[in-house]
Amino acid sequence: MSIFNTYQKSPLLQGDEVLVIADSSGRRTLTATASQIAGAPACSEATGYFYQNKGAKISRFSDRVLIGGAAKSSADSERDLLEKEDWLSQEMNKTSVGPWAMQGAQSASLAAFGNSAFVAASRTTDAKNAVEQLGYQPSSIGVASWGVADDTSTLTTTTAYAYYGEAWRLAGVNYQPTFGMELEAVNFGGLAIGVSTPYQPNVGGGVYGVQLGVGGGQTAGTSDAAAGIVFVSNPNSWQTGIVFGSTSLSGTNGNDTGYGAAVSLARNHAIEWHTPEEVSGQKGGNVGAFIRSTVTQRDKGVRQEFVDQNVLFSNIDGKTIFSIVSQEDPTNNIQVQSASGPQAAGIYILNENTGSPNLGLFPGKGGELQITSPVSNNGRKLPSIPDGGFLHININGQDYRIPLMSPEQAGE
Repeated sequence: MSIFNTYQKSPLLQGDEVLVIADSSGRRTLTATASQIAGAPACSEATGYFYQNKGAKISRFSDRVLIGGAAKSSADSERDLLEKEDWLSQEMNKTSVGPWAMQGAQSASLAAFGNSAFVAASRTTDAKNAVEQLGYQPSSIGVASWGVADDTSTLTTTTAYAYYGEAWRLAGVNYQPTFGMELEAVNFGGLAIGVSTPYQPNVGGGVYGVQLGVGGGQTAGTSDAAAGIVFVSNPNSWQTGIVFGSTSLSGTNGNDTGYGAAVSLARNHAIEWHTPEEVSGQKGGNVGAFIRSTVTQRDKGVRQEFVDQNVLFSNIDGKTIFSIVSQEDPTNNIQVQSASGPQAAGIYILNENTGSPNLGLFPGKGGELQITSPVSNNGRKLPSIPDGGFLHININGQDYRIPLMSPEQAGE
């Protein structure tokens, strides 16, 4: 055999290559691969293949892999770890749930210098060039994760999470925010061709922050999912469910007269409010109120806007049809009431102690107060004394009297 430390070295390896263990005379005592030598960093040259049967080299670790700061973990079965263990377990050991993360991890990487503990990336150019190598064109996915619920026992005690993450803010941290996850959509290619709508959500060249799909591309055997996003307390609550930053939407900065679409819904999509009633053992199954649109064409559309001291109801082009004026301290309130049977539908004035019961009707200059009613008793003279007396009415500061005749007097 070759004299110790004089055999040909792999061109990719730097430093002393240790593959043969020998004594000082060069007599071989043991051969070993780099991965079998404890503490020796392994470096292997790429074969240019992906599948093992085509010539790729596959490394398999049947037990557990601990990287970086995770290597300080004893990897024992005991959850109550000591002060000398990895930093994540030390922090979790101070909480009510204990250091469960490292105890059950098949593999773990803890950053030792505050850097990224794990980085994954995939390119579409590599996917396009790998068709011959792989036998198909893959999707470029940076990280893929599956949580498989396959426990069919009743009642099952297991829960599947494809991804689970916690963002911790420790005491005294007050300057920078803490994020459970940040997903950045970075568009270097200019504006997309087309507009993302409820009827065509994905357009060519579009960049999207989050897309929630259902079914995973399966062609059979799947069903509708229960909900896209659910907010729960565990045990604490969110102060606000969804927040849009003032400059987060194109079209407005929150202080100008522009327009930004925060939520886009298709026809018949609704916003629901559920009641706390219990129906068939499920609480909250009933809908107590909802808002939706059934408009089929733009020129038949309407819109509602809140402006300073006004609520405007307009056609879709912004021409006001009806408005409600707000006051700082109103003492008279108006109530519009529908009717059932002989009950009268009407407009009512609800006045407080300092208010007034008056109901005002103010036509524009030169305008008329028009009331349409069937005309009867044509050609007959009006009676001199109306059975119902007179209705007092004030128009532009002048008092007038309207005779109130019975049906017999006026003619039905």
